[in-house]
Order: sequence, then structure tokens, then C-alpha cells
Amino acid sequence: MIFTYVTWNPSPPAELGDLLKTMVFLSLMVTPILTMNTLAQERASGTIELLMTRPVRDSEVVLGKFLAVTVLYLAIISVTLVYALFLGVYGDPDWGPVMSGYLGLVLAGISFLALGVLASSLVASQVAAAVIGYVFLLLVWLIGWIHLFTKGTVAEVTRHISVFEHVMKMTDGTIDSRSIIFLLSITVFALFMAIRVVENRRTI
Repeated sequence: MIFTYVTWNPSPPAELGDLLKTMVFLSLMVTPILTMNTLAQERASGTIELLMTRPVRDSEVVLGKFLAVTVLYLAIISVTLVYALFLGVYGDPDWGPVMSGYLGLVLAGISFLALGVLASSLVASQVAAAVIGYVFLLLVWLIGWIHLFTKGTVAEVTRHISVFEHVMKMTDGTIDSRSIIFLLSITVFALFMAIRVVENRRTI
């Protein structure tokens, strides 16, 4: 008697989780380069003084620079939508995690860009702006790892203020209003500080 054993290995579900997580890490590397010349170049070339004599508010200057790099960032990540297109054509994906992942990628990206604009407002050197931007991003990214080495209240606090934790939850398919508010708060705070830096330089 001959016995035949058949092993069935189901295909893994179609998803973009790993790609989106990779894109978040790439955003950490790219955003300081996108923002390093937003305000630092204006100061280095001396055109910031000319810009300040125009009938525009400091907030409009900063927000205009921020929106410009945001549009560029969105154009870059929109290229990855081709993967979502192929996924929809040749697979049967759960679109919920895909949409939440892209939302996390966009929110993380604009918060990184805002920190980069803040870094660019502090110095006149584009290279220094990029370095400071990387330092800012390294701090907000790695602070979440503190909970791995601590316990109790400190661990809980660092987990809640960790950009890493909030973004990874969204790329895994979880949309939490606290994560959205947290990432938007970083963006608003960084832009507010950049505006104040520009205002202070106007009065000096």
C-alpha cells in the first residue's frame, strides 16, 4: 500500500506592512536633506533680509517653506502607490492596514519635516542644518527604546512619547487617535518654534 502525504502551505497574506516600515526609516534619512536649505540657505545667501522686508508674516515664510517640502515629500512617497496598485490587481489585500500604514507614513514624514525646518531656522549652514535635523530625529526616534531598559512609570511614559511606537502601530494596521494627535503635536510644536526663531532674528 502506497501512502501519499500532501503538505499544503498557504500563501502569506498580501500586505504592504514591511514596505511601509522601510519607507518610515528611509524618511528619517531623507527629510533632513529635504529641509536643510529651507531657511538656512536664505540666511547664508543673505536673502532672508530681503524676504523680511516683504509684506509677509514670519509664520507665512515658515509655513510656505514647510508646505513646499511637504509637497515634495508626498510626491516621493506617492511613487510607492504602484505597489498598492499591483497588490490590488494580483492579490486580495486587507485595505485597512494599507491605508492606516500610509497615514502613519504621511504623519511621521510631516513631523520629521517640521523638525527639519526648525533645525534649518537655527543655523546659516545647510550642512549644520542637516546634522541638527538628524540629531532631532534621532532623539525623538530612540527615546522610545528607553522603555526596553527601564520599568514602571519611566517605561510607560517613554512608550507613550515614542514616535517609533506610534508609527509602528499604524503600519501594523491600528489607527489610534492618540497616535494621530501625538504626531500632529510634534509638527505643530516644531513649526511654532521655527516661527519664533525667525521672529527673534527679525528683532535682533
